[in-house]
Amino acid sequence: MIRGVFFDAGNTVVFPDYSIYRGIAAECGAGVTVEQVVDAEAGARSAFDDAVARTRGKDIPDYWSIYYTPFYEALGVAASSIPEAIEKTRIANDTEPGIWIVPVEGLDATVAALRERGLALGIVSNTDGRLDGRLRRIGIRDHFDFVIDSVVVGVSKPDPRIFALALEEVSLAAPEVVFVGDYYVVDVVGARNVGMTPVLFDPQGVYGEVDCEVITRLDGVVPLVDRLNGGYR
Repeated sequence: MIRGVFFDAGNTVVFPDYSIYRGIAAECGAGVTVEQVVDAEAGARSAFDDAVARTRGKDIPDYWSIYYTPFYEALGVAASSIPEAIEKTRIANDTEPGIWIVPVEGLDATVAALRERGLALGIVSNTDGRLDGRLRRIGIRDHFDFVIDSVVVGVSKPDPRIFALALEEVSLAAPEVVFVGDYYVVDVVGARNVGMTPVLFDPQGVYGEVDCEVITRLDGVVPLVDRLNGGYR
């Protein structure tokens, strides 16, 4: 019986303000569209996930370079200007309210439907220690029973310890929880390794066919949970 749904944060519950990335790219000599930014982000996630897989469970030493180098390459920023673009991205992230400030489409309705079913809801995210406050500022923190921020707790996905901390927050066992995230290695493999049901949130089909449940809209988790529970009564 599924009694809880836990979510990743970035590119799952909240998305970037793409105008920030467009502005940085323009300052570094590349005029791009929102669609190009979305595609570049998808490629950067794939590159980062591959890097996590190669570390065999160790922490990633340089997230900013690993993630944003292929991102800005895909946007056509010259190689010589990519360090500048990455530094501008750091500054934008450190300037409140940050970059990740757009709630995912359908969040309110999805949360309402899951609450109606009596499910515990939480966030487990690899982030920088500011997630809880930032979710409050954009008005969605109250949707969730808890927020686990990797910097705050000192351990990152896919390490099983961070998932265990989340389970303790709501006194659930791993088989009672669905975990929704946008990275295959970080989220799907991490959640599966502790016994949760992993769900890949992949709106753009970045991963193609994978060996787990996939949703392309956040509200897709509701019928999935209903199916796992044998229907909604």
